Amino acid sequence: MHDNFLVSYEVLCERREIRLRTEYRDGGEPFQHTDVVFTGVRAYHFHQDCFANIIFDIDETEPETIYRDHRAEFEAGWRYGWPGDWGKTEEAALTYFREHGVCGYTLHSSCGMDGWVLAQSMQKVSRDGQAA
Repeated sequence: MHDNFLVSYEVLCERREIRLRTEYRDGGEPFQHTDVVFTGVRAYHFHQDCFANIIFDIDETEPETIYRDHRAEFEAGWRYGWPGDWGKTEEAALTYFREHGVCGYTLHSSCGMDGWVLAQSMQKVSRDGQAA
């Protein structure tokens, strides 16, 4: 995935799943359609959604790095139920990540929205009947 337009995204709360629907438009029509599906989502944060987002890439990142880079958000958020008690301290978060097989993913953009996801897995699925 490189320079795909983000067509839409949805958060399926009870399923703990996030779906990013993308199109690669630089190859001409018909566009290539790829969904990025995060399952077992534990926490996420997207920002700078400009409604014309272009995803540059999604990297796997150590969940510990995401926690440390956003420690203040995690430590403040648990008071309001986000992301859960495991976010109170770094020690609790690292234990939780190990026990639940949590991986980290960083969303990079060429334009607009970026952020991160803590989830058990990520899969790229072609909607054109081809392998993604």
